[in-house]
Amino acid sequence: MKTEYIKYYERLNYLLELITKGIISSPRQICERFECCDKTARNMINTLRDMGYDIKYCRYNKKYFINNSNGNYFTV
Repeated sequence: MKTEYIKYYERLNYLLELITKGIISSPRQICERFECCDKTARNMINTLRDMGYDIKYCRYNKKYFINNSNGNYFTV
């Protein structure tokens, strides 16, 4: 059980890195990258949000981004 949590935590950190670097832009890309279903991909995003990351999705640019508290945006 502990190993599964560590593996999930590593996946979350990797997803966060991909979002901040602008590599992941859609839920479908998360599914493909992590070989998971759509629901799992959305749960991973929600878990990151619960951890305090202000992750948003821009429908215009069709990308995830992280909104920081200064009003600036990390490009994603």
